[in-house]
Parts: sequence; structure tokens; C-alpha cells
Amino acid sequence: MLLTPLLATSGFSQLLEFINEGGMPMMMIIACSFASVTLVILKGLQLRWRFLFPESIEEEIRNIERYATKGDISPLQNILEADGSVAAQLGIIAISGKHETREENNEACETAARGIVHRLEAGVPLLEVIVTIAPLIGLLGTIMGLVVVFRGLGTGTGAEPDPGEIARGIAIALNTTIAGLLVAVPTVIAHGYFSRKLDAISVRMEIILRRAIHDFHRHFEVRRSPLDTLKR
Repeated sequence: MLLTPLLATSGFSQLLEFINEGGMPMMMIIACSFASVTLVILKGLQLRWRFLFPESIEEEIRNIERYATKGDISPLQNILEADGSVAAQLGIIAISGKHETREENNEACETAARGIVHRLEAGVPLLEVIVTIAPLIGLLGTIMGLVVVFRGLGTGTGAEPDPGEIARGIAIALNTTIAGLLVAVPTVIAHGYFSRKLDAISVRMEIILRRAIHDFHRHFEVRRSPLDTLKR
């Protein structure tokens, strides 16, 4: 029963020693790890599929024809405005009726979709930066440690250096490289995952927009005011 607390205490002490021996580069790597974990959690919550594309909202958008039979699209507009998901935001623009032609509607929807994708991508490029700099910081820490080790060898007083101490110093110097790789490897996996998911989200957005624009312009005529007709 007493072994578990002792092992935990010993493990924690070794971790603190590992961090302290790494110096400032190790602190920077730890900061990178916290940033990486925070971004992964935030993007994981933000890019939930059911949060971006609720099934109920997509079902409503697919049923534009049902609203056309009633001759009133406003109930669907109200549903989409009250939801606020990505699918709803796209649907609102597609069925707004503010654009005279399908081409104008397409352009407006594409612009809005690019803005949404840009917002969803926020933070993902930072993961790529962490993937790049974490191993470099680790390498910098290793080089700094090796410089200290070999500088100590060159300032001896004539006594033979202890090979065991040299090996220990080199091992300590390599700790930052190990830590940098431990941060970079999971981060590159997360970056790849989110990049692929963003691609899938973009494809889904395009499908929703194309269907909504087609169905809206098929079943609803965008009316022009008499003044617009005279201007033409």
C-alpha cells in the first residue's frame, strides 16, 4: 500500500529534475506543449460535426420544396436565423432572395463560405508552427548543454575527466531534444487530423450551398420592384 505514494513521489521528483536540467529551452518547450494541448481541445470542440451541421437544419434546407408549396419561405428563414450553425448561416444567404440571379447568389455564398472557413481555420496554422519550432528548441537546448560539457573538459586542472560524468552531461543535454520531439509528434498528428477535417467541412459546405441555391431558384422567383424594372 505504501509503494504507490512512494513511486508517485519518486516519479514526480524525476520529472522536476528532468525539467530543471533542461533550463530555459525546456521551459519554452513546455510552453509549446501547453499551447498545443489548448489548441487541440478548442479546435476539437469547435469542429464537432453535429455542431457545425445539425441534422435537423440540413433536413429543413433539403425541404425547401415543402415551403414552396405553401408559398412562404419566411418560416425556414426564421428557423435558420435562430440556429446559428454553419449550415444555418449558409442556408440564410442561399435563400435570402436578395440576389436577382443565381450567379449573384453563388458569388455571395462563396464569399460567405470563404469567410466561415477562414474563421474555422484559426489556430490550426499555429499547430504547424509548434511542430516546426519545438524540435528546433530541443536541438538548441542540446547544443547549449553540449557546449557546457565540452567547455568543462577544456578547463580541467590536469586530472583526467570522469567518463561517467561526461556521459551523464551529454545525456542531460539530450533531454531537450527528447522533450521537443515528444511535443512535435502528437502536434503533427493533430494538425493533419484538423487539416483533413477542414477539407471535409469545405466539401460539405459546398454540397449544402449548391442544393439550397438550386432548390430556392427552382421553386421561388426572386421578384424585382417596378422601379428596378424601369431602370433596366
